[in-house]
Order: sequence, then C-alpha cells, then structure tokens
Amino acid sequence: MTRQTACCLAMAWVALLIAGCTQQRTLSGSEPTANASPVTEIRYQVGPCHGMCPVYSVGLSEDGTTRFHGEQFTALEGERVRVSDPGRFALVKRQLSSWQPAMGTTIDTPDCGPRATDLSHYTVTWTNRDGEQAILKHDSGCHSEDARRLTEVLRSVPKTVGIEAWVER
Repeated sequence: MTRQTACCLAMAWVALLIAGCTQQRTLSGSEPTANASPVTEIRYQVGPCHGMCPVYSVGLSEDGTTRFHGEQFTALEGERVRVSDPGRFALVKRQLSSWQPAMGTTIDTPDCGPRATDLSHYTVTWTNRDGEQAILKHDSGCHSEDARRLTEVLRSVPKTVGIEAWVER
C-alpha cells in the first residue's frame, strides 16, 4: 500500500467517524432523529403485598402533569391530577434512567438474589413520542445489592414528585 493510499484511507475513516457523531435532523429541521424518540411519559405502578402496603399508580408527563390513582391503603383514593414543575419529570427520568430497558422490551428485576415473597411489586413504563414502551417489573422483595438500590429509588419517587402525602396513610 502506498503512502498516498494509506493517507486517503485514513482521511476517509476520519470523515466516517465525524459523520457518525453528527445528529441528523428531520425534514422540518426542528428535531433530531434518533433510534428512538424521547420519553414523554413515565408510569409508575405499585402493586399489593401480603399486608397493608399502598397500592397506587402515578403517570408523569414531560409537561409536568402528574396523574395519581390511589387504589387501596393510600391517604387519598381515586384519581388526582396536578400540573406541576416539568423539572420533576426530568428528575424522575434521570433517577430511573440506569434501569430503563430498551424501547420495545420488558425486563424483570435483574439479579434478584434472595427474595422475600410478601413485598410490593413495581412496574415502571417509559413511553416515547412514537408510542413505544420500555417496561421494568421489579419485586421489592429481591435482596441483591442492585435490587435494593432500585427499591430505594422507586420508594423515593413519591417524595421526588411531591405526592408522598397522597400515598402515606
């Protein structure tokens, strides 16, 4: 291989690397096109345990709307809707981001470890603009280190969203 050919190949390689790092825009030029559109809603459901654990669901929208539905053993039962700070959505999204599965998939608690069978189950659903969903199912009875960290984060969501008074009796 000649020096000139090697130089041309190197320049082509650099050009391909740079092209791969740029963001493509839609025809309107307003939004970047990615493999998946951004998450616009996070739904958080807490299922029953073998006791008096709160059972409720919360839907968080990127515009700051919070939809709470208390089912049993919550301070408030039924649906409540509140428009609050969109920053709360961003904070919850960031807190849960390391556990979000790929869009179009459902996963269970990774590496459960020893397990207590009588604790609450959580389901977190991320929905993007295209309607695709990523679903995480978590058993808070799992005792591996990662599972305990996830349980702590999930239990902190009501406080982060500002609805702990609606949940706690």
